[in-house]
Amino acid sequence: MKRRGTSKLRDVAAAAGVSVPTASQALNGRARISSTTRTRVLEAARRLRYTPHAAARRLILGRSDSVAIVPGSNMRGIFSDLFYRAVLSGVGGAFEEAGYRMLITPTFRPAAEAPQFVKMAAAREVDGILIAGVVDRRWLAEAVETGTPVILLDNHLPDIPVPAVVNDNAGGAYRATRFLASLGHTRIGFIGAAVDYPFGPETQAGYLRALRDAGLRRDRGLECSIPIDVEEARRRTRTLLALPQPPSAIFAVTDTMAMGVITGARQSGCAIPADITNPPLTTIRVRKEEMGRRAAERLLDLIHGKKLERAVEVLANELIVRGTTGGRR
Repeated sequence: MKRRGTSKLRDVAAAAGVSVPTASQALNGRARISSTTRTRVLEAARRLRYTPHAAARRLILGRSDSVAIVPGSNMRGIFSDLFYRAVLSGVGGAFEEAGYRMLITPTFRPAAEAPQFVKMAAAREVDGILIAGVVDRRWLAEAVETGTPVILLDNHLPDIPVPAVVNDNAGGAYRATRFLASLGHTRIGFIGAAVDYPFGPETQAGYLRALRDAGLRRDRGLECSIPIDVEEARRRTRTLLALPQPPSAIFAVTDTMAMGVITGARQSGCAIPADITNPPLTTIRVRKEEMGRRAAERLLDLIHGKKLERAVEVLANELIVRGTTGGRR
């Protein structure tokens, strides 16, 4: 018997009495091989203590059964962000069911040298790439040029033809703002996100459309765009409430910022919701796990050579009314 690690695929094939391609397909477990042949090959591999080298397996099968998960530059890490942690749960479930490993790369940071996911794509170390959040256009384009399937999650770039799965940012902002208007609020503050991906402008567009449809005049003094940060939202809320004509309601585009709004309002002497409206928190429910699952499923479709019906899939959200909203006093 050969020592551990020295057996090769051809040794397994010879011991099982089959060809090398048949042995490879039987070990891979996905080809239409009879159960008798598969059992014979597996038993031969066990006796010979055969373990396929990952690089050799990629060459033989033409795939790695692995995908790269790239945290975008808008997060510290994919596990430290509550939103993306929930999204990743959906991503992981879909890939696990399909038998794919997830290789999570370092958080993307702009640099002169190609990031890890581009190198992995060029070396055919992964079958696909899922990028969650913000990524540099240059490196995204280079990854696409390698021929490796790529999908964006929570981001889309209209000028680069990469499939994406996103939340209905504009629709959610519209529903929240129209709800506040329906309660009788005519001066609705907006605390938006100063980010360089569509979430920022899309939420503001939804807010403005809701004002127009409600017959309310836009007041730019009630609007601001800031980093997604509790403390900054708290400071901006105090500034808004110090205006000669302050808002009677404030819409913040993330739950994190909304918590800063609540703190700032209380520090300004307001009762919530009696004096101002955004506990439990009235919010737009984003189907985070479904976003992740759909992005993973679409990437698997691309890996398997399927054509997607639409480039960008937009998932609907839901307004959840809780204790932080009330009518105008």
